[in-house]
Amino acid sequence: MASLERFIRRRMRLKINQAKSAVALPEARHFLRFCLRRDPQIQTVEVLLSQRTKRLAMARIRELTPRSWGGTLDSCVRRINVWLRGWHQFFGIAAACEQFTLRALDAHIRRRLRAIVLKHWRRPRTIARNLVKLGVKRQSAWGQVYAGRKSTWALSHAPAVDRAMPVKYFTERGLTRLVDLHRDRRRDIIAPRPAQLVLDWR
Repeated sequence: MASLERFIRRRMRLKINQAKSAVALPEARHFLRFCLRRDPQIQTVEVLLSQRTKRLAMARIRELTPRSWGGTLDSCVRRINVWLRGWHQFFGIAAACEQFTLRALDAHIRRRLRAIVLKHWRRPRTIARNLVKLGVKRQSAWGQVYAGRKSTWALSHAPAVDRAMPVKYFTERGLTRLVDLHRDRRRDIIAPRPAQLVLDWR
């Protein structure tokens, strides 16, 4: 770092922000909430999401899907869709290997929404009956709902609740998926350009 400081200050005559400057591996530093990593096999540089970006995304999801949400599920879905599309407009340049992170964010959103639905249903009896209506076997629904004193958050990831409200349950209600946005954007990036029009001047 000392030798770089001398070069930047003396040769390039630039100022250095000590709080934001360091010498480290590219993946250990973040720039505009991204970090870089070199693929040793194909010798290309990948753009990844920084750890700070992931933490902030999880925090924002919690803000948009509070457990005390008093509105309808559809209104909550519309609200989070606005953020998802805006967030991906900026972070959609991340490499394809970030699909795992995007899937985790999508799964977390669905669990938060399940918790909201369960909170709306309120009573264990109502929850069990609605799970049965959504296709869960009666014995499984009643058994898991009444198996100990589970909080709404703990119950939101119970197998019976996952089966009753799978991915399709929320996509039918218009929930946007980050993995779909990312897949579509990368398809546009890597799609071959149309052949250039050639005029015959003969």
